[in-house]
Amino acid sequence: MHCRGIPPSQVLAVAAMLHLMPMAQAGSIGLGRHSQSAVSVDPAEEFRMHVGDRVFFSEGSAQLGARARAALEAQAAWMLRYPTVQVTVEGHADDSGAGESDMVLAQRRAEAVRQRLVEAGVSPARIRTVAYGRARPVAACAQAACGAQNRRVVTVVGWPNVAVPETGITTVRDEAPGRRSPRRLF
Repeated sequence: MHCRGIPPSQVLAVAAMLHLMPMAQAGSIGLGRHSQSAVSVDPAEEFRMHVGDRVFFSEGSAQLGARARAALEAQAAWMLRYPTVQVTVEGHADDSGAGESDMVLAQRRAEAVRQRLVEAGVSPARIRTVAYGRARPVAACAQAACGAQNRRVVTVVGWPNVAVPETGITTVRDEAPGRRSPRRLF
């Protein structure tokens, strides 16, 4: 690959950088005459694909591990780039505890993620939390790996159609039929 006298390594580096850079930013620094309107990037899709929308927890814990903290730093940086975007932080649990304790644990997990995002500079008014407990598993089997996938918090761009008190904290006990947030397994 050769582009008007530019070494291939530089062409690839610029192409990789543009792939990760929001289109508006690429246009604002003069990288292409069509970069502003050529492709419209959906913020929610960009968040899921390039930042990552979930963090995982140990069994029975709401403590953020090193990987979770790193993922949340990336989420906070993205949210600071898009200051008008609001998110819902969904807490989930596996089925290792009693139903009510799973709901409490899911809420504690969602609050831990919310708190970390706020500590990183995101306005608390932009973050709602919802606890689903074990109502929305992404994996169902008797193996430990299934439970590990269900012990998670998912940050969803936007707010669901759930009545939320002024505290921004909601506990959802029954899933609305047909309402599923986007899911992706790693």
